[in-house]
Amino acid sequence: MEFMRALRVDAFRGDAGGDAHRGNAQGDDRRVGWSDPALPGGSDSTPVTVLHIITGLNTGGAETMLAKLVGHPAARRRGLRQEVLSLLVPGTVSERIRAAGIPIHTLGMKRALPGIGSLARLAAIVRRVQPAILQGWMHHGNLAASVAARLQPGRPAVLWNVRHSLADIDVEPRGVRAILRLQARTSHRPRAIIYNSRVAAAQYAAIGFDAGRQAIIPNGFDCTAFAPDPAARGRLRTIFGIGSGAVVVGMVARNHPMKSVDNLIAATALARKAGHDLHLLLVGNGMDSATLMASPATAAALAQLPADRMTLSGERADVAHWLPGLDVVALPSSWGEAFPNIIGEAMACGVPCVTTDVGDAGWVVGRTGLVVPPGDIAALAHALGQLARLGASGRRMLGLAARTRAIAEFSLESIAERYAGLYAGEAAQAYHRATGRR
Repeated sequence: MEFMRALRVDAFRGDAGGDAHRGNAQGDDRRVGWSDPALPGGSDSTPVTVLHIITGLNTGGAETMLAKLVGHPAARRRGLRQEVLSLLVPGTVSERIRAAGIPIHTLGMKRALPGIGSLARLAAIVRRVQPAILQGWMHHGNLAASVAARLQPGRPAVLWNVRHSLADIDVEPRGVRAILRLQARTSHRPRAIIYNSRVAAAQYAAIGFDAGRQAIIPNGFDCTAFAPDPAARGRLRTIFGIGSGAVVVGMVARNHPMKSVDNLIAATALARKAGHDLHLLLVGNGMDSATLMASPATAAALAQLPADRMTLSGERADVAHWLPGLDVVALPSSWGEAFPNIIGEAMACGVPCVTTDVGDAGWVVGRTGLVVPPGDIAALAHALGQLARLGASGRRMLGLAARTRAIAEFSLESIAERYAGLYAGEAAQAYHRATGRR
């Protein structure tokens, strides 16, 4: 892999952004503008640029958070310009980013190892954009950001953003394990390593990531767009053809082994056998009937549910329109989650959650929902039954507590300001390094 070779060459050399300074996790409240037009960022009339480098822009937690972040005005208020570089051909989230007026670049890679052509395109893009800050997202984006810094004149600050928990490195694919080990060896080089999960930060430190670079910034949520709506219950049931009697349990996620949808199906069936009238709604990429039924294990699990008590839907763009109408949101993931977006969105909508204790999910929910061990189908079924027994009024009270917590701890406004403050501080530091001025 050319990216990995390029990073290895300089693994233990001096780094443009890797001196003894640790990334300022609290951020900086100043507005940034560089007066030397020869430096990245240009003159006072040209905002300093942050280039976000991410693996791809298909629907996912990291991609969604990136779209929310670059679409928020916090960075513009600091005099920062943001652009996005997708290593893969941009997916569905790119529409939202472009709608916010954010330029998107791409290396146009397929799902294959990058070659010398990709490296040349990366060099051309960073030299054209001249970012003051290179913000990587996820493992491949972090790697590419470190390589990109070597290809750009000047001294851009490199930041990594880790969006994945790591309960057991051995369950990761071999290629990912190799990248993780390389990143651990070079983790002293980025100015900061952002984690959206406290648990993930500790897990990565345990495999050798530089703990002194940690900046923990949780996911943020638009608590106006995601809000309680009394009309949503009827709207949801009309959209999906669900009757009025059952308690609707929703899972909104892509179909991936780490999400453990089979466990939720089995738990729902078990709770129904205990006398709870639950209707399971599955929404997301790969959650359609054809895809789910193609898996013998999933098909066998679905056979335990009556046809009129399950709804299987693919990916949808209107989640905020009907999410407040769910009675319960469930997240049965077995590993890999750091800070699940759907948990924060459901809490903002006033919907109580049942989640497995993966990443920071249990901490995020706190006392406003129920937390069970990963892989424990019986415990998951019991938790679903508990929320069903609460009745509509009890679930509403729990949901209001969840919304209060979401507003207090995870509002998009406060999270976007933390990112903008971090970028402003790093841009100023990069200017000082480039000019020798203090």
